[in-house]
Parts: sequence; structure tokens; C-alpha cells
Amino acid sequence: MALLVWNGPKGETRRHLENETRIGRSPTNEVSLSDIRASVCHARILRHNDRWIFEDLGSTNGSFVNGRRKTRAILSDGDAIRIGLHDLTFRDPAFPPAAGVAPAVTEQAKESAARRSTTFHIGELQATDRTLSTVTTLKSDGLELAPQHGASSDCAMLTRRLNACYEIAKATSAQLNLSDVMDRVLEALFQIFANADRAFILLIDPVTNQVNATAVKRRVAQDTDTVSISRTALEAVIRERKAALCLDAMSDGRYAGAQSVITHAIRSLMIAPLIFQGQVLGAIHVDTNRSAGVFTEADLELLGVAAAQVAGCVANAQLHEKVVAAERLAAIGETVAGLSHCIKNILQGIQGGAFIVEKGMRDEKPETLKMGWEMVRRNNAFMEELVFDLLSFCKRREPEYAISDLNALCAEVSSLAAARAEDKGVSVTFVADPLLTPVEVDPRGVRRCVLNLVMNAVDASAGMKGTVTVRTQASAEEDRVRITVQDTGCGMSEQTKTRLFTAFFSTKGSKGTGLGLSVTKKIVEEHGGHIEVESKEGAGTTFAISLPRTLAVSQQKGDRNGHKS
Repeated sequence: MALLVWNGPKGETRRHLENETRIGRSPTNEVSLSDIRASVCHARILRHNDRWIFEDLGSTNGSFVNGRRKTRAILSDGDAIRIGLHDLTFRDPAFPPAAGVAPAVTEQAKESAARRSTTFHIGELQATDRTLSTVTTLKSDGLELAPQHGASSDCAMLTRRLNACYEIAKATSAQLNLSDVMDRVLEALFQIFANADRAFILLIDPVTNQVNATAVKRRVAQDTDTVSISRTALEAVIRERKAALCLDAMSDGRYAGAQSVITHAIRSLMIAPLIFQGQVLGAIHVDTNRSAGVFTEADLELLGVAAAQVAGCVANAQLHEKVVAAERLAAIGETVAGLSHCIKNILQGIQGGAFIVEKGMRDEKPETLKMGWEMVRRNNAFMEELVFDLLSFCKRREPEYAISDLNALCAEVSSLAAARAEDKGVSVTFVADPLLTPVEVDPRGVRRCVLNLVMNAVDASAGMKGTVTVRTQASAEEDRVRITVQDTGCGMSEQTKTRLFTAFFSTKGSKGTGLGLSVTKKIVEEHGGHIEVESKEGAGTTFAISLPRTLAVSQQKGDRNGHKS
């Protein structure tokens, strides 16, 4: 009958082989080795027909048969198997070694193996083993010295760690969107663990404290996106804050009854918690249905390294989302405050006009009635303008293009503004470019932009006997046109210029909505154009609008917010 023979703490130990005999550091193995260089489930010996086959189960430090590193070998009587610091001998007289070759196991070799097995204690193994430059190994042709493989194994493990860190760092660099971070991390995990069939990232909802699958990836596309994992295992990992490795989920009592294991035929799995600054954010789950023992302790260690990096990335992404949400709430609050202020002023104007209307009706004075009605009408127009600005600002509007005479349009706006400016002691002048031919723009939108700029210029020049000059110009660039509005008013500071196009920012106090310039900039950009401003305190301001001459030019250059037709 076949058996394994090795020197243990109590001397020579023998173990008869079953149809499958597992060897490793875990006490659940049929052959348990007290050696930190042996993996939890390091290798196994299988009976196949009438032969005995040795298989390495993806161990960290490898297995050696007759001095050569092997992942699979057919055994013969006397073959030497080395796992960590243990030398085991396979015995089965039914299968002797090849003819003419006898296993030469000398007394010196036996003493060396016994010394290595009994002299070093567990706590000393790691430090002491690295001092050995060579080890004694057994081969069928006698005793010889072979290079120590520990150093190369450590180097290989370090390389895998560095590669794992690099893949995760590459996947998450400059990423703040949580969804993008998760997708990129799963791609990296599939690069790190070539045997993985499924990978999940699960995050704990801070409000409900429920664990939800945030990202899912399968190596082979499936029809269903249903996520099914062992909740017992996940809860244990999160509760104990320790990564878990299952070599064979189908036979492991912790997982064998899980519906996910049965449905997806999961054989080997790993779960690592995502911990950042002492807080468990979730977990990473990786599994495979290929065979048992696919993942090793080395893989679990790599997953732990990856989980530490991912936890930091998740925390940053979540913090970014909180900041964005806070900024959004602040913007909403500022918007509501601005609207409330504008609407309140308009309502006060309407109430004042209504009071005067009632007084005129009561006193039967048409002049008073007319004055009150003019106040109501003016504030109603102001409300209409506010609503239109809001709609223009909040909703993307496609310009309604038409062939337009820009000179005639600007002349009309200048004439309208001149009538209003006269009461404020401001003169408005229009200078047309006679070489400017008709252009293709949205006349209503451009008219609103020019009117906003001209009326702002009038207000800035009021009380200063200022002037406002509107000009059209065929730009030096043959495919663009230019409109400038220049005033000799009060000008503005650099600080004001930086906030000029911010919604609800106004230098007019209660007289302005704070949306005029924001809407103007938006309309210009919807045309594929841009707006510039030059200003100096006490020396006036100049606004310049540059527009594509035609819709085709705008589309060809992709100017319209980056979209091409």
C-alpha cells in the first residue's frame, strides 16, 4: 500500500495514502505540516487508475519532486517530495523507479532532513531559512546540492505585489467618479487574478447599513446580472475585518449550502474587506468555478493589498460625491435666495402699483390711475423677463437659425435702448460695418444678447453723461462676425470681472436679476461663439461677441459645446 514517510517533531511519521490526500499547513489536511513556507493547502496526491499522481495546488513557494520544481508528476517508489522545509518520501513497492536507477538516500541525508525538521521552531523558520544558501535534496541518482528556491519565491511574490499595486493605481489614477473607479478596479482585478471568473465590489450604504453590489464583472458574459454570493461569508469578513479564503466551496461547510455556490458551481473564492481609517466600507469578492484550490494564500495576500488601495480610492470618491452634493445644495440655495429676492422686489412693485391704481379709482383721478397702472405693467414685464431668463439659463436651447441682417438688428436694438437711455442722460450710438453681409444666426437670441449688453452699458453710464457705442464688424477671420458694445461708464474691478457671468450675481442691487450676462454667455456659446470683456474702473467697459458666420461653420468646427453634426 502506498504511503508517505517524513520526519516530524516526534520522529518518523507515516501516512497511508487515500484516493486523494491533501498536504499543507492547515490541520484539515490529511498531511499537516507545521511549516510557514507551506501553503494552507499546498499540494495533493491522487490515485488515478493504478498510478499515483502528485499535484501542486498553486502554492506560494512551489513543490519539488526529486529536486526539480513540479506542478504535476507521476510518482514511483522512493521519490523524494520537498514541501517547504519538509522532505517526504513516497513509498509503494508496486511502482519501483525506472530500471537501473536506485533511490540513493544516505544516512547523511536522513540526518540533514531530521535536523531541519526538528531543530527550527515555527518562530525561527522565516529568519533562519533565509540564511541557507543551499539545501540538501534527494534525487534518484544520488545525493546532490541544489540552489535554494526561497529567495526566488520571495522575489516572485514581491513582483506580484508590485504589479498588483501598479494595476490598481493605474486603474484609479485621476478618477473621482465612484462608478468609474469601481469599473476600472474590476478590470484590474481580472488582470491580477487570471483564474477569476467573477468579481464583485460591495459597499455598505452609510444610511441603511445594507451591503449592496456596486460593481459586478464576469469574465464570460452571461444573460443575467443577478448577483448571488454567500451572505454568511460576507458578514463574517466584515464583522471580523479579516480576509477569507475558501479552497473548495462545494465541500466547505461554511459555504456548501449557499445558493450562489450551488447555482454558479463556485469552487474557490476569496473575500477581502475594504477598510479605510478603521472604517469598513465594504468588501471585494472574487471566485471561480474552474476547480478547487485555484486561489492560494498568496492570492489572498494580493487581494488584501488591492483591497487596501481600493478602500482609499472608494473613500476619496465618496468624499468627492459628498463635496459635489454639498456644492449642489449650496448652488440651489443661492439660486432660491436670488430668485426669492428678485420676485420679492417685483411683487412689491406690483403691490405698490395696485395701491396707486386703487387710490386713483377711489379718487377718480385718471392721472393717478395711469401712474399706478404703468408701475404694474412695468413690473409685470420685469417678471416676464425673469421667467424667460430662467428658462434660457436652465434649459439648453437649440438656436433657430435664419439668414439675418446683423446691421439692421443692432440698429433696432440701439434705437430702442436710446429711448430708454435718454432719461438717464446717456447717448447710444450705432456704427455699422458696410462690408458686413447677411449672416446665419438665431435673430431672437442675438437680439436678446445685444439688448442685455447695451442696457447694462446704459446703467453703468447713468449719471455720468456717458456714451454707449454699438459696432458690427466683419472679423479678420472670414468665417466669423463681431459685435462690440463699449461704454464710458464706471467700469469694474478685477474681482467683479471674475464673477461677471455667475448666475444671480448683480451689481445693480434690486434692479437686476443677476441672470442677464449668464444668459447672454449661454446664448453666444449655443451659437458656437464666445464673449470677451475688457474693463477698468473709472474708464468704462467693452464687451465683444464673436459668432460663426453660418451654422455650417459652427458645426464643422465642432464649436457648439463640443458637438459636431
